[in-house]
Amino acid sequence: MSTEQRDLELVNGYCTGSLTDAEFLELEARLRESSQLRQLLVEYRSIETALPTSLPFDSIRPSEPDAGVKDGVIRRLRFEVVALAAVVVMLAGGVFLLLPVSPVQNPVDLRRIAVVADSVGAYRAENVAIQPGESIAAGHLTLLRGVIRLDFVNGASLAVEGPAKIDVVNKMRVVLQRGVVTATIPESAIGFVVDTDTAHVVDLGTAFGVSVGNDGTTDVCVFEGEVSVSRNGSTSSEPTLVHEGQAVRALEQSSTIDSTHYEVAPFENAWPVNSGVLQTTGSMRFVSPGPDFHPGNYEDNEHIVVFPERTGFIPEEAIRVDMVDPGEYARTDYRDKPVLPSGRRLTSYLLQLDAYPEGKNPNRRRSVRGQLTFANPIVGVITMNRLLKESEAVFGLPDVSYPTPRTIEPRPEGDLRKGFDSLILAADRRTLFVELQENPGHLDQIRVLIEAEE
Repeated sequence: MSTEQRDLELVNGYCTGSLTDAEFLELEARLRESSQLRQLLVEYRSIETALPTSLPFDSIRPSEPDAGVKDGVIRRLRFEVVALAAVVVMLAGGVFLLLPVSPVQNPVDLRRIAVVADSVGAYRAENVAIQPGESIAAGHLTLLRGVIRLDFVNGASLAVEGPAKIDVVNKMRVVLQRGVVTATIPESAIGFVVDTDTAHVVDLGTAFGVSVGNDGTTDVCVFEGEVSVSRNGSTSSEPTLVHEGQAVRALEQSSTIDSTHYEVAPFENAWPVNSGVLQTTGSMRFVSPGPDFHPGNYEDNEHIVVFPERTGFIPEEAIRVDMVDPGEYARTDYRDKPVLPSGRRLTSYLLQLDAYPEGKNPNRRRSVRGQLTFANPIVGVITMNRLLKESEAVFGLPDVSYPTPRTIEPRPEGDLRKGFDSLILAADRRTLFVELQENPGHLDQIRVLIEAEE
């Protein structure tokens, strides 16, 4: 085989995701040596990116994307060609030659489609844990148990809950054989596809969940935005648009996509990981996703409920908070409160405990306890009613009426009586311990500000 033929074989293998480790190392070595090969890779990769699917998986779902998906492909193609061209310029300039040859040490991994951003009790096999930071290339992934969050190179975020079997086809497509996934899709990844044996789900700019049961039944729930769902394997199936707060089902024995009850329970373990919450324990509960689940109309007096609010938001003004340092919260004067400077990217969550209405069970007193762990550090906690109202103008959900008054009552210094609220920020700055006392007619709320990813 000539050098030119071998180069073509290696580039084709890279673009289809079929290279072995040895062949990938061979391709890396050849890229250092040959400017013609570097240019060939750019041209070949540009053509491959414009295709709706990757070649090895064509038999799974050969389909023509709709107009919205085509627009997304064009936007992604422009971005990838520019990015890859920049890599080629670096190669031509000799920068690549300064990098170590070892694929473990080399930060440039052309095979990587996604990375494991978070892993919560996740194992691919007995005693084989999945670790945050692992690169994910095209291929099959089995999740024995636990939850992982995959962050794709195009910005898509996919939480997978085990037991699950999933094929990562490319940066725009996965095939879910069994298990549960929830997806958060930004504009840069519009058109992301989740295929199952019975359904073809195309994102149209949204957040959604897909579950596949042991009997092959596919359920699709849309948390925000909308998706297009069509029957997989049917050439005559018209796509069904599924909007926020709606759900559909595809059965193996049926040829149609049928509407079903909007049921979010199957996604309650995976969805928090998409939202940056790694774990809730005790009487802490992450709110079910959906258009109507917000603090103004959600009642739960059994749990401290966690509502996601603004994500990746940069306040233009400084934010006054109750607490920034690890330890237990103690009441202080307004003028002594710490201040977070403006210009910092933050994500906010609201914790809430409803009590029984005034006059109902007046003698009932309970402690409701929970623990909440975030993926990123906690930079501020707000609980004073005045500060909650001030920060609500920045982080509050639009068109939501927040109830008042709302504040927690920490134990005064030196007071040994029982029945006070407790809020402790752990030394790791990611974990919050909460104990709230039920008080009829009273509402407890806590706003937690998290360092957001760039």
